[in-house]
Amino acid sequence: MKVIILLAGYGTRLRPHTWSRPKALLRCAGNTVIGHLLNMMEEITAEEVIFVVGYKGEQIEAWIREHYSHLDAHFVVQEEALGQAHAVWLCHDYLHDGDVAVAFGDGIFDTDYKNLANPDADAVLLVQEVEDPRRFGVVVLDEEEYVTALIEKPSTMEHRLGIAGVMWFRNGRVLYEAIDTIIRQNRQTLGEYFMVDAYQVMLERGARFRTMNLSLWADAGTPQSILKTNAVLLSRGCDTPHAGEKGIREGFVVIPPVYLHSTAIIESAVIGPYVSIEANVKITNSVIRNSIVDAGAQLENCLVENSLIGENAQVRGRDKSIFVGDESIVRV
Repeated sequence: MKVIILLAGYGTRLRPHTWSRPKALLRCAGNTVIGHLLNMMEEITAEEVIFVVGYKGEQIEAWIREHYSHLDAHFVVQEEALGQAHAVWLCHDYLHDGDVAVAFGDGIFDTDYKNLANPDADAVLLVQEVEDPRRFGVVVLDEEEYVTALIEKPSTMEHRLGIAGVMWFRNGRVLYEAIDTIIRQNRQTLGEYFMVDAYQVMLERGARFRTMNLSLWADAGTPQSILKTNAVLLSRGCDTPHAGEKGIREGFVVIPPVYLHSTAIIESAVIGPYVSIEANVKITNSVIRNSIVDAGAQLENCLVENSLIGENAQVRGRDKSIFVGDESIVRV
C-alpha cells in the first residue's frame, strides 16, 4: 500500500508559530504533529510514502529524512493552494493499479490501520460520530452500511458520521481518474478542488464505499486545538513516566501528565497538568499549566496557562494565556 500525506497548507490559523515553521512541524507531547501521525500509521508505511508539501516544504523534507530515514519517502510540491484533490492529483506518477491511503496532515488520526483495506469495498473512509454534523462533511449509509451519499456541512442533525482525514482506495488509478474528472470539469468550491467531489464521481461510477471508525481524531489546526491534542496524547501515554521522581530530586513539583525533555532545566516551579517541555528549556520560579514550551525557551517569574511558547522565546512576568512565536521576547 502506498501512502500519500497532504502537508501543503499555510497554517494561517496557527500564526505567529507558522511564520517560521510549517504546521506539520509544530510540536506537542514530545513529537511533531507529522511525527505522531507517522508513528500511528507505521503498519501501512512499509512501501512508498509520498508527502505533498508547499509552504516551507524544504523544512518538512529535511525533518522527515533526518527522523524517519527508514521510509521510502518522496516529495511532491503543490505550488498553488488549489485544494486537497488537486494535491492528490499532483501525485499521478504514484497512482497506479495498486491500493493507496491518503491522509490529511492537519490532524492526528488513529485506527486499526492493519485492517484499513477492506475486501468488500473499493474505498474506505475513516469516520467518527460528531455532536454537531453541521461543521463537517458527513456520510449517509444504507442498511448494509455502504455509503450512499456524502454531504458537506449538512443543514440538519440527521447524519452524524463525520469524515476524518484518512481514506483508503483499492485502485490508485481509479482515484486519479475521478480527481482528473472534477479538475477537467472545473468543479471548485471557493477556488479549491475537494476530495468529496471525487468521492461522488466514484460513487456515480459504481464504486462501493465503506466506513471505519477512528480511535482518535485530534485536530492540530488552531492554537486551542493543538493544546487539546497535546493533553489527549499525554493522557494516552506520550508523557514522561518518571517526571514526578525527577521533580522530587531536582526541587520542583510535577502534576501529571507532562512531557519533560531530559535537557530541560527547571527550578522552583510547578509543572502540569498537560504540559510539554522541550529540549534546553529553562523555567525558574514559575507555574505552567496546559501549555507547550518549545526548545530553548526561557520562562521566569511566570504563571502561564493555555499557552504556546515558541522556540528560544523569553517570557518574564506574564500571567495570562499567550501565544508567543519563535525568537520572541515578552516582559511584563
